[in-house]
Amino acid sequence: MKNKNIFNINPKLSTTTAFLLGIILIDDLNSLEQNALGEWIILVGQTLLTNCGFQAVIENRIRGTNMNINSKEMKSIYNPGFYDINKTKELIKKLYPNFKNDFNSLEKMINDLSKKIDNIKKNS
Repeated sequence: MKNKNIFNINPKLSTTTAFLLGIILIDDLNSLEQNALGEWIILVGQTLLTNCGFQAVIENRIRGTNMNINSKEMKSIYNPGFYDINKTKELIKKLYPNFKNDFNSLEKMINDLSKKIDNIKKNS
């Protein structure tokens, strides 16, 4: 979707619109049709959420921000009921000291691959 204006709609207005659309559809559909349409809409949502979840994992790995605060290592040094974000960041830096270096090496590999691809294109 190129047009992102839909994401600027007031959340209450968006929710109300979806609710009203559902109410309007009830009158024109029998129970089996309502169920089929409802399941289809849920599948669309699940597809978006599944894609979004995996995309977020990949993007965070590329950025070098993907970590597991539920790992055994982290829990062995800090496992509160409520996390203090600053303390968590400090412990993550200690636990994953080379975290940003992984991103730098990945960036270098991408740049090297880009140069190789450019060379192949020039020689073709």
